[in-house]
Amino acid sequence: MTGKFDALDRLAQLLLLIAAITTIANGIFMLVKPLDWYVFVPTVITTGPPNAHFIRDIGLAYLGSGLILLYATINPSLRWRAALVGGLWLTFHGLLHIYEVAAGICGPATFWADAPAVIGQPALVIIALAIVFSRRNARAETR
Repeated sequence: MTGKFDALDRLAQLLLLIAAITTIANGIFMLVKPLDWYVFVPTVITTGPPNAHFIRDIGLAYLGSGLILLYATINPSLRWRAALVGGLWLTFHGLLHIYEVAAGICGPATFWADAPAVIGQPALVIIALAIVFSRRNARAETR
């Protein structure tokens, strides 16, 4: 994007910013207080006993994804690749949760309890990228 941002550009930025901030916050929480995080997220305790090292490992993935998304918010139309990379792990994580419900590994109640964070974050990135790509295509057609 060159020139001034319009409302749709700002919307893409906002969606990426929300995903970035919530992802970074979750990652920091997992890194700093892994056992508190384990208890804070009610569905996690149903997956087995806590493992602080493993929680921190996942926290690093969240932190890395969030920082990449934060970088992408500066100008999503120019940094769409960063948004794609930042959202990739979040999307795969969300797809894993969908698979677990479909395979009967966890119940629908657990899925819906987790959905706002697990499905919500990648959905924000996907919607932001859809805005960016639709605008790129529209701009290319008007040339």
